[in-house]
Amino acid sequence: MSIGEKGMLSPFTVFTSIVTGGFFPLLGSFFARLFLSHIYWNGVILTSIGGFLAHYVLAHTIHDLYHYKIEERHTLDKKMLKILLAVSSAILLSIAIYLAYYSGWPVLVFSIIGAVACLYAEGLLHHESQMAFGAMFLVIGSFYVQVGYFKDFDIGIKPWIELILLSLFAFFSQYGWLLFYRLDDYGWSKEVRNKSILIAKIGLLFLVAVFAMHVLY
Repeated sequence: MSIGEKGMLSPFTVFTSIVTGGFFPLLGSFFARLFLSHIYWNGVILTSIGGFLAHYVLAHTIHDLYHYKIEERHTLDKKMLKILLAVSSAILLSIAIYLAYYSGWPVLVFSIIGAVACLYAEGLLHHESQMAFGAMFLVIGSFYVQVGYFKDFDIGIKPWIELILLSLFAFFSQYGWLLFYRLDDYGWSKEVRNKSILIAKIGLLFLVAVFAMHVLY
């Protein structure tokens, strides 16, 4: 199967979902460790698993169901897609409730925002920035899970500002590459290609700002 194929079973889809869904939560969790004396490993593992399930199973079952008759996709049959959608939703809800119990109710808010951002399909919300918002709140949510678990809210305002900058890096990097991925939907427009590259590079500015603020202040 070519890496250029679309659909839930495409190697490209699986790989990018692992990187985006699984690693952005790790970014938020390990960033929190800079300000805490310990790390909540259950939170690290569950936010990473939850992020992957949201960005891969939840997002792509919905996406493939709506695109079933629009374009050819390497995916499962509709019945299996619906089963996976139901199962992933139940697992994600369980993870959100569990983490909210230990780290606080805002975790549920971040989870809901992330889930809605994954509704990326024809007929539902449909814009490249959606999954970018999902990546953004994976970073914020995983950070909060760590801080909330240790009830260490007196870490000061600076870490939260740095967190916002880090989450903006996640937003722009995700937005840029997804726009680039959908170039075929825009007729291989050079304007859209250049826009996607520019957006992705803007993300680096926020990443540099995080390091600069952390070192200089």
